[in-house]
Amino acid sequence: MDPSDPLVKFKLALLDAVAPMSSAIVFGDTYRVDGLYTVATLERGSKRSLLVDSLETPRWQEHRLANPQLDFVKGDFGDPFLMGSIREQFDVGVVFDILLHQPPLLHTLNLMLSKVERAVCIAQPCLDEGDRENLLVYLPGSNDHDLYPLKTDSVEYRVFDVNEVNQSHWIWAMTPSFIRRALLGEGFEITDERTLDHPDLTERWSWKGFVAERVRANPAHWSHQRPTSGLYTTPW
Repeated sequence: MDPSDPLVKFKLALLDAVAPMSSAIVFGDTYRVDGLYTVATLERGSKRSLLVDSLETPRWQEHRLANPQLDFVKGDFGDPFLMGSIREQFDVGVVFDILLHQPPLLHTLNLMLSKVERAVCIAQPCLDEGDRENLLVYLPGSNDHDLYPLKTDSVEYRVFDVNEVNQSHWIWAMTPSFIRRALLGEGFEITDERTLDHPDLTERWSWKGFVAERVRANPAHWSHQRPTSGLYTTPW
């Protein structure tokens, strides 16, 4: 991770916006960065930082050995059983680069935010706003290559190839207004929003950064709805 890289500076500035933090939970921070944003939370006051990811690397293990404040849960943060095993609450949540790759998007976002007490930092490429707000586009199978974020096209379909980022990684194209609305539904309000143009992205895409703070509970949230027990009878 190069501290002089504009994208790295962009993400670290989001962490600065919620510093100091007492604790942090970080999702999906291993691929290509070896957990360095998790380490960066320690530099911003965190006394305990937990990384949740399905991938681990030797360098990340070195960071853990050097910093007893770091911890690790290996698995899919979209798995409700895994997330239910994490009993703690954390001051800050960090969600960098991963929402676009989650098949059960809203469910996974809800699981992550359920562990966050105060604020969440989100950074990811977003599709520019169009004629309609709150736009979410399902990309697999689409022939509209302008909807994909990367300028370099991939003619071979490689599902979640861990060695190379390619178009088959991108499941969702979402607008900033969609993220704002999804966070509001989870009880969070945006307090800081930033934009970074990046040469790797097509002209319809840009990097967006969000800081959102928890402001309310939502008793009408869809996650509280459960099937009604009992046998229904009809006069049919």
